[in-house]
Amino acid sequence: MDTFKTLIIPDDCVELARQLCALEAGGAGMFTTGLSADGKAPASHYISSGLCPKFIAAYGPLQVWEQQEGEWVMTDSIPGNPLAVYKASQAADPPLDCTLADIEALFTDSDMTQQEPFTAMGRMGLSIVQPEEPVEPAPEPEPGPEPAPAPAPAPAPAPKTRRRGG
Repeated sequence: MDTFKTLIIPDDCVELARQLCALEAGGAGMFTTGLSADGKAPASHYISSGLCPKFIAAYGPLQVWEQQEGEWVMTDSIPGNPLAVYKASQAADPPLDCTLADIEALFTDSDMTQQEPFTAMGRMGLSIVQPEEPVEPAPEPEPGPEPAPAPAPAPAPAPKTRRRGG
């Protein structure tokens, strides 16, 4: 059964996290939203939130946070199973280019909770990285001299009338 999680991964671990998540059906395409302390690029972290594939929910770490007297306090931590994740990474075809120490660092340095995403981001002092301001378009070129007006059409010739002789 899939489990709701908010996963916040440091930038230096995000590629490994993406590769590991892609091993599980439904895990591809995670960690595309960048986060930073001021909401400006570059991103220091990446977030994915929602129902996690079973593999991630079963073997990833989980931290439990509560507010006590206005401060966030970790009240429980489940370390996850980096060895099981490492074995899965090496059983992939092709095997992922990582070590057990890489996965342990990913688990240690990441924030994986069941908090709503904006709650977890607020606790960590992070905001979604906003796109950079659009580049102003180049100014319109200055108009050159006014073109000379087209000559007026010549008046139509008067119709010829025939006089009848008489």
